[in-house]
Amino acid sequence: MLRIVIVEPETFTLLGIKGAISQSPDIEVTGSATSGKLGFQLIEQVNPDVVLVDLLLPDMSGLELTRSIKSKTNSKVVIFTNQTHSDFIKSAFRHGADSYMLKSADVELIELAIKRAYSDECLLDPKLAKKLLKSLDKNRYIDPNSVDKNLLDSPTERQIQVLRLLAQGLAFEQIAKEMFLSVSTVKRYASDLYSKWHVKNSYEAIKRGAMLGYIDYNLIVNE
Repeated sequence: MLRIVIVEPETFTLLGIKGAISQSPDIEVTGSATSGKLGFQLIEQVNPDVVLVDLLLPDMSGLELTRSIKSKTNSKVVIFTNQTHSDFIKSAFRHGADSYMLKSADVELIELAIKRAYSDECLLDPKLAKKLLKSLDKNRYIDPNSVDKNLLDSPTERQIQVLRLLAQGLAFEQIAKEMFLSVSTVKRYASDLYSKWHVKNSYEAIKRGAMLGYIDYNLIVNE
């Protein structure tokens, strides 16, 4: 029998999906957790075949958890979320997710995603497939040397470095000294990132960076 763990912060949703999947004769829910840290501890203890992971956890990004699961255990990961933006989908697969499902999906489809992931196959929620294909199609005619940057709309290392320092509470002047750059250059890196992610300020950028797995939640300075 295929064994799974569910990491889901909302108690009502957790109980619902546990109850639904438990009816399957082929899948056993061996445990569940409502936070990333507790979830990873459980995964290390029970060594499940597949883990269902929500992207928005209270203590870390679900992408951080996915990366840890894939790098430190043998478990497969099925993202289980309400997030439909193509950035989240692409980031999830970039961090190692095996499948990506919406919480609105029928339980039969979720079970199929679990089984496909276990068999080293990928399943993307059909409701999201068209949106992702449209996103990729926009980049059909691009310079081959910049495919990765444009296709995934990934921030540069410099932009992420600036973002992480902003998340630690540093001002632009302090970041400039830290990175041995001019203040105007640092501001340009930040501005370019805001435009890329369609956010208005550093607060929104930090929030988005954490959700996309670029920033460790533990590094963010609480206001």
